[in-house]
Amino acid sequence: MKPLFLLLAVALGLLSAVSAGPAVIECWLVEDAGRGRLAKRPAALLLRQGPGGPPPRPDLDPELYLKVHAVLTVVTHTPITRIRLGQDALLDLSFAYMPPTPEATASLAPGPPSFGLEWRHQHLGKGHLLLAATPGLGGQMPAARDGAVAFAAWDDNEPWGPWTGNGTLWLPAVRPFQEGSYLATIHLSYLQGQVTVELAVQKPPKVSLTPAPLVWAAPGEAPPELLCHVSHFYPSEGLEVEWELRGGPEGSFQKAEGKRWLSGLSHHSDGSISLSAHLQPPPVTAAQHGARYACRIYHPSLPAFGRSAEVSLEVSGLSGPSLEDGIGLFLSAFLLLGLLKTLGWIAASCLSTSKESKEKKTQ
Repeated sequence: MKPLFLLLAVALGLLSAVSAGPAVIECWLVEDAGRGRLAKRPAALLLRQGPGGPPPRPDLDPELYLKVHAVLTVVTHTPITRIRLGQDALLDLSFAYMPPTPEATASLAPGPPSFGLEWRHQHLGKGHLLLAATPGLGGQMPAARDGAVAFAAWDDNEPWGPWTGNGTLWLPAVRPFQEGSYLATIHLSYLQGQVTVELAVQKPPKVSLTPAPLVWAAPGEAPPELLCHVSHFYPSEGLEVEWELRGGPEGSFQKAEGKRWLSGLSHHSDGSISLSAHLQPPPVTAAQHGARYACRIYHPSLPAFGRSAEVSLEVSGLSGPSLEDGIGLFLSAFLLLGLLKTLGWIAASCLSTSKESKEKKTQ
């Protein structure tokens, strides 16, 4: 079979697939079927580093190998970008162009060709053009949206190539409505390559528990209602609230019993969300003295173990005097002794004055 030379535009989602050594990309081969018809056949693009033959594939007949020239490649280092709410986001985009043949190079003007760059945003079934740029070409471009800025330029200025370029997108102070899919397209004459970057916006929740740091209850009575504040997080999906009872009999650890419910969502001006989780514990026993109620939060923006806040349970009549209590009693006794001495001194002074006045009247 005669080797064919194909003009190929490749869009890769991960640069590591190319740089890590031999790799395979499943693709489609379109060939001329005659009489103006095209045939589409499945194929595998085999990638390698440096000179040498293609990597071995036992499942493919070597006679079916086609020599391919990769003309335009469009890649990103960040196919999935997670950014904290309110921070700036950088969506990486790099591209490279290699003229297919020396003859094609000779017909071009020296230096990298002009190109066009488009970034489009798609989210919840809606899409719009975010930014368009045509470095080196004239013409009026629509204004960029959401404060977006693109670094649209070639990285080098070699006369005959190959050339590499940069089309990275910068989004300032990201808000929730900006998450979704970002489609970057590079346009050259008769060629285009496209890559998609997913942007996820997150903000970890803050957790606090009231009343704190102690709750009191008598044996057989229920402690006061516990209120767990989960504030300023995003997104609302994936949030889980669990109540735990730690300590108590033999240092056990278990899910807290009682009636529980969640409040409605509160939305803040920065796009974050807050809610409250409530727990009404059941009546306590003397064995639960010193146990701790904990509110644990799980959210995609947090580590696997989540985040928690806790309060200690004190059962009335079971708390022995603490160091603070002893110090308080000592200070109270000291003040009382001082007060008694002062009153005694005042009384003695009054009696002495009265006796002197009587003696003067007698004389």
